[in-house]
Amino acid sequence: MTLSGKRVFITGAATGIGRATSEYLLTQGARVFGTGLDGEEGRQLAARYAGQMPELLFREADLTQERAVQEAVSGAVARMGGLDAVVNCAGVYPTGKRLEDVSDADWDRTIAVNLTAIFRVCRAALPLLRQAGGGSVVNVASVHADATVPGVPAYAATKAAVVGLSRQLALDYAVDSIRVNAVLVGSVATRMTLDGLEAAGGAEALGLSFALNKIARIADPREIATAIGFLISDAASFVTGSAMQVDGGLLARLL
Repeated sequence: MTLSGKRVFITGAATGIGRATSEYLLTQGARVFGTGLDGEEGRQLAARYAGQMPELLFREADLTQERAVQEAVSGAVARMGGLDAVVNCAGVYPTGKRLEDVSDADWDRTIAVNLTAIFRVCRAALPLLRQAGGGSVVNVASVHADATVPGVPAYAATKAAVVGLSRQLALDYAVDSIRVNAVLVGSVATRMTLDGLEAAGGAEALGLSFALNKIARIADPREIATAIGFLISDAASFVTGSAMQVDGGLLARLL
């Protein structure tokens, strides 16, 4: 699996899965341009690797805004000379409401972050991947695309849509040697997930565990990062249009 020299654009890069992926790809020789709303954490991440080669760059951006998407992708190309891969990690997880209790604002925000931002990033980046002779897109979805829990209608809807969009892009851009895949993650020890678990009464209340070597346990973000690294690497040259489960067996368990 080779990632050396690949130029990767990552959303949600300051925290959680995005941060773990940024750091992992960097250790494997990739150049990383990250974006996210957590500007201070993103700048601290970039400062941690300042002066190192390959480089890790960060730009604060609200990717629900079309102009911000265009400027971020253009900035990545200006700094790295092109793109070879895109990883969409940014997301929000509103919880605790049945559909009739979801406001228009909550619904629109979830769609904007979890789905429309991916659409806009891909729309801006796909021509650049084609110019590079091909490449890879990985969109972080969720097991909620296949099976869900009470109280997350907007989140479940967006993650199912991300899988559908990924498959459509894989079909449409295969002619350009661009592979597109989704990753269905289970529970991951990120700030977003941990806040959700606390609101639900703890991991045990949902049948989850932090213990290693246990089905349906909570993942370390680095375990998701390595799967993403595989999908953008040349070792995954025959993998496209897939929804790869990286969930610790969560969907395999019969409740």
